[in-house]
Amino acid sequence: MDIYHSSKWGKIMIRKCVFIFISFILLFQAAAVAGAVQSSLTADNITYDVNTKKTTAKGNVVIKREGAVLCGSEADGNLETSEFNLRGSVSGDFPEQKAKLTSNSVKWTKLAKAKEGVVEAFGNVHITRQPADKLDAEYVRWETGTSNYMARDKVDGVIENKLLRAAEAGRTDKTFWGRKVIRYEDRVQKTGLAADVVDGTLENNLIQDAVATGSVKMDYIDKEGLLTVVTAERAVYSKKLGTVVLTGRPYAVRSDGKTISANKMVLHENTKNIEAIGNSKITFVTVDKNKPQQESTNKKKGRK
Repeated sequence: MDIYHSSKWGKIMIRKCVFIFISFILLFQAAAVAGAVQSSLTADNITYDVNTKKTTAKGNVVIKREGAVLCGSEADGNLETSEFNLRGSVSGDFPEQKAKLTSNSVKWTKLAKAKEGVVEAFGNVHITRQPADKLDAEYVRWETGTSNYMARDKVDGVIENKLLRAAEAGRTDKTFWGRKVIRYEDRVQKTGLAADVVDGTLENNLIQDAVATGSVKMDYIDKEGLLTVVTAERAVYSKKLGTVVLTGRPYAVRSDGKTISANKMVLHENTKNIEAIGNSKITFVTVDKNKPQQESTNKKKGRK
């Protein structure tokens, strides 16, 4: 292990000095305690500047903070701010959240309301959380210990039994959003959504209101077990009213062949009934039960 002591007169390198190494770890922990977070850093080689409080580490880097652990090939950071950048096949374990992380690199910073800090992961990000959640993206910012996150670029996840694929998605305590949403699916409610832009509000982790705009596509299974697909330019959901109001050339197609078009449609959440308003039109297919029987009889006569 190599530790460097920097000053304006130069650098003094101390090799394999156990006392200095222990002092370094204690210093790191003391700086963290001032911010109410205890941390430690170990590596094959560590360089530390006592003036700037900056450090670099190479080889088997391990950073621990309040039970969470991040590992990588190399790292640099600042003991004063407790901010670190890890690179090279980074892996992380967050036992309190029952979560694990892998990525190409990670930036780990302090945050008052997230005692384990904020994790920003870059490149091939893969996060799992028990029992069955997972999130893949090229970039993820996560306030550990909270549900607050933002994922960007090739977002693909399953969170609380809800499937999500989008260019960008995120949430805070009271809001959520999505951009270029390819697919959002509630596997329990058997509903799905796609749209260019989605914004909404939350209360007690439940969606209260949501607005989807641009190439909106909704699908759901009705009480008869049939699939209905509705397209529009705008959809507004209200939990209080129990409705989804669709405008912008709304058009509905059911798997039994029925179609509905109107100036506006109101989808009622509980009944899954559609109310068509203004220039309404419904088409449906009727089946002549006698015709197939007649055709079948003719075929039999022909065979004779």
